Amino acid sequence: MRTAVRRALPALLVLAFAVLTAPATALEFRDIFGNEQRPLEKSSARADVIIFILHDCPIANAFAPEINRLAAEFQPRGIRFFLVHTDPDFSAAAAQQHAKDFGYRWPVLLDPAQRLVARLKATVTPEAFVVTRDGTTAYRGRIDDRFVELGKRRQEPTRRDLRLALESLLAGQPVAEPVTKPVGCFIPAPKRSTP
Repeated sequence: MRTAVRRALPALLVLAFAVLTAPATALEFRDIFGNEQRPLEKSSARADVIIFILHDCPIANAFAPEINRLAAEFQPRGIRFFLVHTDPDFSAAAAQQHAKDFGYRWPVLLDPAQRLVARLKATVTPEAFVVTRDGTTAYRGRIDDRFVELGKRRQEPTRRDLRLALESLLAGQPVAEPVTKPVGCFIPAPKRSTP
């Protein structure tokens, strides 16, 4: 018996190594218009920006103009933007209307099972993530510091964290503050399937 285990051990170790080092499979989604999207997939993009939102979160909605400015500036420079609705009950039709109302012109995804939420460990909306083409999370946190805490807002932000992270990344520099604390609405729990 011991001889059989010794003979099988190298093959088991090779198999275990292959499983542990295999690249994570890309998550596939259909955006709100039915187009296939694969955030976090290796691509020619320099990085993916993934921003989690809720349609009824006033803080997330207040950031729409800044999100649109960032996307307009950084998409031509090789950064892909994805907006992800985290409400398990939000429909594609409602998300289309929300995108129209707030001027979003890049892939808007529904994540009712919260696969991206779980993968990136998002907690509130809006929360932004910058994921490089090698799968490293270069930045996670707030878009900027205009919301000091719930109910307390500055007229203008003093620090534009997501912009600074993207500029550092494009300049080949490390992000000075790779994690900041986002202020926003808690992400609702996903639906549990009934037996």
